[in-house]
Amino acid sequence: MYPHRIRLRGPWDYEPLARRVVHPDGKVEMSTTDLPPRSRMTMPGRWSQAGLVNFAGRVRFFRRFGIPRRIDPRERIWMTFAGVEGLADVSVNGRFLGRQPKSGEPFEFEITPLLQERNVLLVEVESITADGGLWGEVALEVRSTAFLRAIEIEPRLFEENVELHVRGEVAGTSDSTLELYVLLDRSTVAYSPVEAGRSFHLVSDSIPAERWRQAEIASVELVSGAVVWYRVEQAVRG
Repeated sequence: MYPHRIRLRGPWDYEPLARRVVHPDGKVEMSTTDLPPRSRMTMPGRWSQAGLVNFAGRVRFFRRFGIPRRIDPRERIWMTFAGVEGLADVSVNGRFLGRQPKSGEPFEFEITPLLQERNVLLVEVESITADGGLWGEVALEVRSTAFLRAIEIEPRLFEENVELHVRGEVAGTSDSTLELYVLLDRSTVAYSPVEAGRSFHLVSDSIPAERWRQAEIASVELVSGAVVWYRVEQAVRG
């Protein structure tokens, strides 16, 4: 079942590149003098909590990692970021991948063709505050060529029953037939065939409100044949 996640937690090397200095007249300067030394910090975390106190500016983070395992033809490797404070430029093995779209929000890059036996992830973070850093988890995800993205599970109450409205996107590509299942504590409450590259809005069967209140997990599964290609779970707060 996908995705397989490999969390890049633990010690990362870091090197301050420039300090943000605000002068009395309001002018802002990026200074490269009198910087803290290169060191290590534990991720995820903000640099103010890991040795760079009262530092605003630009910091380069390094992390080495091995290739996850043998990659099947239908599999792809993604580098995922749960959250970065500030602006982040990301590179793998010297290849620039891009900058995250918006500070604080999750973002990701596919890195399958760049992988070697040993790899180097480089993230340069620039923050105007002392709370910069990789505060969200960084991970590798092994996915199939098609996967789920931007899933929202919305319960709607009608008298003594609940309907689940599930929205999202089947991203990527697939040559095979795909199916979408919505489950409540492992029991199917909605089903539909789907196509890769399209968004969807699926409405569940009517669910007794009491059953909804007693449930623990609502999940969405993208299935090809008998294989779950992607699964998203959400805790139920009925």
